[in-house]
Amino acid sequence: MAQNNEFIANCPELDISCYGADRGEAIRRIHNVLFFYIQSAKELGLEIESFDSISIEGEQKSIVDEDGFLPAIPNVH
Repeated sequence: MAQNNEFIANCPELDISCYGADRGEAIRRIHNVLFFYIQSAKELGLEIESFDSISIEGEQKSIVDEDGFLPAIPNVH
């Protein structure tokens, strides 16, 4: 969703939103937040529902690597 020349990626299940100057940046940012969330939950011993894909504008995309892990994506500057 574009708003005031910014793109917003959101995860309503976790009440997380990330902004970016373009669609790719917004997606990278929310991906990194989800990666941090999952890693933090694991470190704290919390159980979280696993997921292996996300929907971007109605299109399913895999977000896990060949080992079943959510890889980190470098931040865009």
